[in-house]
Amino acid sequence: MDTSNTVRNKHKQYIFDAVKNYYKEPVVVSKASGFRVKDVEGNSYLDFFGGILTVSVGHANEEVNVAVTAQVNRLSHISSLYPTVPVVNLAERLVKMTPDKLEKVFLHASGTEADETAVMLAQLYTGNSEIIALRHGYSGRSLLAQSLTGHAPWRALSTQVSAVKHALAPYCYRCPLKLNYPDCGVACAEDVQELIQTSTTGKIAGILVEPIQGVGGFITPPEEYF
Repeated sequence: MDTSNTVRNKHKQYIFDAVKNYYKEPVVVSKASGFRVKDVEGNSYLDFFGGILTVSVGHANEEVNVAVTAQVNRLSHISSLYPTVPVVNLAERLVKMTPDKLEKVFLHASGTEADETAVMLAQLYTGNSEIIALRHGYSGRSLLAQSLTGHAPWRALSTQVSAVKHALAPYCYRCPLKLNYPDCGVACAEDVQELIQTSTTGKIAGILVEPIQGVGGFITPPEEYF
């Protein structure tokens, strides 16, 4: 059986350096259930990370596992050229959960793909190219997504897409304007307008905003910001 040291050494030997682990000797997780994970030696740990913020129902959730297993046994993959029952049912459910004007969905495998598609759709619909993103935001690992990202530790390259401009984030806890909410009048929202007037052609395709900025530090904007 592989030991934690063996796995860590293989990771360094065979995996690209860009795939970093936490700490010099990270936990080598081999199995998990609920909110606990175990390493290859059988040591148990509480998981405060939620996988990578995606395991909101706990590890090895029985209801999820049953549904996933049943679907894989029935149909694991088919081209989007053909409609399927799970896809249209999920789309219908999402539409019913969202505000009235959102009547269609486009399903993706990752947030990076979703952001790329959202930008492309906005540009095609408006005929404009410039996009406003927020500082402290995170959009993914593609070239465009890296340009949209406004958080230095998560950027491998400088901005490659000149059409992207960054506005102040609604970061009340560490306000970049040194103001206090609510006396500030949500001045950070005014920065978006000034940015459009001074750093763009004045004709933008759209603004890409996380309702809560996760990577940036769980930044929750004031309700009136939007």
